[in-house]
Amino acid sequence: MSKPKEYSLMTKEKLMTYTFVSLVILTFITASLWSTEKTPSGWNLGLTLGINAIIAVGIAVGLDALLYKVAADSPLNLMSAAVFGLIVTDSYTLGVPVMRTVELFPLEAPQCFAFVALMSAIGLVIFKKIAGLSGRKYVNPAAAAKLVVMIPFIGTLLIAIDHLKSSALGVPSLSGPIGLTSHINGNGLSGFGTYVIGCFSNSNLATPAVTTNSLLQTMFLDKFHGWPGGASTVAVIVVGIGFFIVARRYVKWRITVSYLVTVAIMSLLLSFAYGDAGPTVRLLFELFIGSSIFLAFFMATDPATTPLTYAGQAIFGVGLAILTVLMQTYMQFFGASFVALVIMNLTTPLLDKVGVLKPMAAEEEPKRPKGKLFTKVKTTACIRCGACMRICCNKLSPILIKQAFDKQDAAELMKLDADYCAGCGSCNFVCPARINLRGTMLTYPMAEEDGSVIEQNYLKGTKDENLGVYSDLFSAKSSIEGQDGGVVTALLVSGMQNGLFDTALVCKRIEGYWSEAVIAENVDEIMAAKGTKYMRVHMMSKFAELMKKGKRKIAIVGTACQVRAARRIQQSILSEYPDLELTLIGLFCFEEFNYYKLKEETKKLMSVDLDRAEKTQIKKGKFIVTVDGKESSVSVRDFSEAVENGCLCCPDFTAIYSDISVGSVGSADGYSTVIVRSDVGEKLLEKLDVTKAEVEKDEVDKLSVLKKKRANQNIEECPT
Repeated sequence: MSKPKEYSLMTKEKLMTYTFVSLVILTFITASLWSTEKTPSGWNLGLTLGINAIIAVGIAVGLDALLYKVAADSPLNLMSAAVFGLIVTDSYTLGVPVMRTVELFPLEAPQCFAFVALMSAIGLVIFKKIAGLSGRKYVNPAAAAKLVVMIPFIGTLLIAIDHLKSSALGVPSLSGPIGLTSHINGNGLSGFGTYVIGCFSNSNLATPAVTTNSLLQTMFLDKFHGWPGGASTVAVIVVGIGFFIVARRYVKWRITVSYLVTVAIMSLLLSFAYGDAGPTVRLLFELFIGSSIFLAFFMATDPATTPLTYAGQAIFGVGLAILTVLMQTYMQFFGASFVALVIMNLTTPLLDKVGVLKPMAAEEEPKRPKGKLFTKVKTTACIRCGACMRICCNKLSPILIKQAFDKQDAAELMKLDADYCAGCGSCNFVCPARINLRGTMLTYPMAEEDGSVIEQNYLKGTKDENLGVYSDLFSAKSSIEGQDGGVVTALLVSGMQNGLFDTALVCKRIEGYWSEAVIAENVDEIMAAKGTKYMRVHMMSKFAELMKKGKRKIAIVGTACQVRAARRIQQSILSEYPDLELTLIGLFCFEEFNYYKLKEETKKLMSVDLDRAEKTQIKKGKFIVTVDGKESSVSVRDFSEAVENGCLCCPDFTAIYSDISVGSVGSADGYSTVIVRSDVGEKLLEKLDVTKAEVEKDEVDKLSVLKKKRANQNIEECPT
């Protein structure tokens, strides 16, 4: 980095550290709680948990460091590996229940150590590292590794012998009526609450009497069998909420809420449907069994394998809850939540598309979190927190746009309105992975090498350091009454009448001064869009609409940023649509304005209603608004608050990648400066009847240099 730049305080490393600390606290609480119990093998249960943690974290961190050394494409993520190790530890079932007839899976030391080690190795190598090579992880590594290791036992674990009504224990089926102390209608040998307390109580102490209070204490405070991470429900909730508060922008807590609410609703519905003695037993069991409460806070919220959108997260949580409750109810597979999690993880690519916000102009920019200047930043892989989607002032989806940009997926870029970025840089600011999201927007200034490719492929003439590549430069006035000689309108009318294109994308006022990109398919529609609107509009979604309709001869009128977007799309789809004939008419542009702010400023500085403007024009440093035939003007500099942020970093005044550029600077009143840049531009002028004059090139050069200078100064301040 050449200069310190401001970012939010949160980084991926810091987020992983917060997660690690939270898990350490939970693991320590459980180890302390379990230190009072010895398993049948003579091992202290708390010590067993501690050793499991050392093994899991040690193997995960060690393998991460080793792969970093031996594999060129394996980044070093020690803290992430440590978090994964603790997730494995806290989701490995420990504790031998008093009420048991068989042990299907190692629940105590020393046998459990080998399984924890195996899960850690498989999860880290296969589901974190190898899966990560595809650009993202699709399943929770700890849950997937646990499922893989349990496959040899699947026949007994999915139909757990000790959980069946037909077993020697006679555990009541959840697919029937249950009660606290007594069985109902022959469902089991005793009440379900009796088995819950017998299963989760300290095996070294006398089993407490079965009461509602003892059930509450067991489920909330001290379970001595199951997932260590969920041994104390109260601890999970307190630590989890604290973690959510600290990392609230980056943690998907909506999954937790929707999951717990849905589990509660399903429990109550099933309790009513099966005629339980009361809703308490089923509700407490489904909600607060260790595998449910721990997963809800610390596994279901894994940002890398869960949906980006709020709606997707809510659906994810609901689906996770439904699958978990159904498997526990009808398969007696207690602790089925991790299998449900893997299944729901696989739906994430689909859920990412649910609830994507509709792009819109911002009345005001969202408030940024606290930030600080960084002299050095480390860019890491996206953690899919979705923070960039919430902070975007135009409701874009920056991370989805980046993914499409990296794949050169033009269709997706147009669908996501990747040309509508205001350039505020908030997405870069909040990104904990420090990814340059803003630089993947279609309107972002091109790198020099990319620009050279455009020039070689589409333009012709001599390259000027200020005006770009061009073959002709003159001033012109058409017979059409319009802004500065009506040249742009004349070009469109002539091009359409002579068959150079059959459709044009233009900017038109829709309501008041509010303008949008519209499709013009005849001369009347072109004439209806006359006049300059100093607003940013998104055109590429309309371009996609035309391509879908089979249109291939298309003209686009836009400023430099819109021309850049169009050229990028043209480059991407050229091989797929070799018959595409695109005509780009670029407009001189020093800056564009936010509609809401411009309206506010014109009211404040000029006492005019922008929505009633008959004409707006920037001439010789003045912003001129005509209302009821009366002109009002102020210096353009006075509208600095309304200028779009992206304009401050744009170096292109004359739309240098267009086929033909048009603007008023350098020409006399009533004339437009025309810069011809390609064969397409020359062909467009062939049959155009215009009055020509000389151009004051120095004036165009002056503003071109000024805009470049401003861009060079400001782009250093933008998060990249």
